[in-house]
Amino acid sequence: MPANGFGTALKELRVRRTLSQRELGLLSEVDNAYINRLETGEKDNPTAETVTKLVRALKASERDTLIFKWLAEHPTTWPDLVSYTLISPGVPYDHFVSAAGMSFRGEVRPTPASLLARVKRMYDEEE
Repeated sequence: MPANGFGTALKELRVRRTLSQRELGLLSEVDNAYINRLETGEKDNPTAETVTKLVRALKASERDTLIFKWLAEHPTTWPDLVSYTLISPGVPYDHFVSAAGMSFRGEVRPTPASLLARVKRMYDEEE
């Protein structure tokens, strides 16, 4: 599993398009070795230009593009939360960002589903 949230998102979106790292590299004009380093967490600070090239090649939805660009600035986001959010199209971008910003005490972290349910309740209470 990738070491950070950005790498998780990159791999999830690439696999969704059924692209190899080499194919994504050709489509995006980003070196496939660099793509590998981003996915594994070895590198975690892509330029805005690189992120834009990757998003275009991945043909990400508007929500997934927002998440991907946010993760480029917050690469250490919890990978399980990122993965769960990307496979759950009903999770709004703002709920994801709120959940990603929460800190935890103790040894047990809630599941991504329960964490996002808490965030949803908070948003529902505000309305």
